[in-house]
Amino acid sequence: MPIILIPLVLIALFFAERYIFNKYWQRGLLAQLSFDKDAVTEGDSACLLEVITNQNFIPLHILQVNFQTDIGLDFTDTTNASVTDRVNVIDVFSLRFYERITRKLTMNCSKRGYYNVLETSLVASDLFSPDIHYATRKQNTSLYVYPRFIDDKALDVPYRQLMGEVESKRFLYEDNFTFRGIRDYAPTDVMSSINWKASAKTGALKVNLHDYTASPEIAIVLNVDEPGILFETELLEDCIRLAATLAYKFIMDKIPVSLITNGVDKVTGEVISLEAGQSMDHVRNILRALARIDLVGKESSDISGTVSEELNGSNSSQISYCFISSSRRDSAVLAAEKLSDKNGTLKWFCPLTKGMDQRSPLDSRIDFVRIIRE
Repeated sequence: MPIILIPLVLIALFFAERYIFNKYWQRGLLAQLSFDKDAVTEGDSACLLEVITNQNFIPLHILQVNFQTDIGLDFTDTTNASVTDRVNVIDVFSLRFYERITRKLTMNCSKRGYYNVLETSLVASDLFSPDIHYATRKQNTSLYVYPRFIDDKALDVPYRQLMGEVESKRFLYEDNFTFRGIRDYAPTDVMSSINWKASAKTGALKVNLHDYTASPEIAIVLNVDEPGILFETELLEDCIRLAATLAYKFIMDKIPVSLITNGVDKVTGEVISLEAGQSMDHVRNILRALARIDLVGKESSDISGTVSEELNGSNSSQISYCFISSSRRDSAVLAAEKLSDKNGTLKWFCPLTKGMDQRSPLDSRIDFVRIIRE
């Protein structure tokens, strides 16, 4: 080959390689992100898995993978992560043809919330060309960070008082169609309640136990209005943690729990409301609902109006209400008074800091429980 043709061949190869890379670089290029868990609790750790696959004959010497998520996930390797109004993560890969690379990004879940990654952007460059190529890949991975439970001795007495109030609302009549167990006979028991088969086996009179005709329930009313102009944002998080703690404790004690709040769902944009339940699945539903309350992007509705709607739609005398609010503004006080009118009395759980005014509302029907933040 004449020497003069060598530069022409090299130029032809350069443009051929450039054309092939431009046209086929993202063919068979897959990027999949997934959290290793569906849900964790505040303070726990989790991992985000990146699986990048190049099912192509073209090697990708430099591939940049970018994605974003909300603030609250603290990646332990901060080299490629930056924080603005969101967490921006940039990871760089080098893939040979037909190669798959898996990386695990560890993070501390420091803040309650619902985190998702909906899209990944890919940036590739060719070693022989200054061109930059862009592509996107849809993602659908999410992580719930549940509010942690509050371990505070200040909750013990009011919780027991609430349990007593709830139990006192049980009907005195039993349902003969529901069987709960067997106990020893007492002189006040009627003859029809005797279980003759069990009595014959044990040699002593036994009677059947039945469930009550109606079960009491408790409604947790959560107000996420700001308590003032200048306040610690953790006070609202403490309100949410209190709701999670009380709901869990009541359900563990076999009391159905419903959730009423003026908090707005981050995903649906609607005010959150959950009907009563007492299963472990219901605990999970409550924790998920609380995790998705948006305290930043969406404005909460008026708590007084929310309570009015609830009371107008409920005629059950079996419901006991407890109120959680760090705010003591007019709307919160009015909501508490409406609940007191329905309930007769009301437990108001109020997270406060030491420097805040700790005076209780003037309504004597309200038992004001202060939860002081250290």
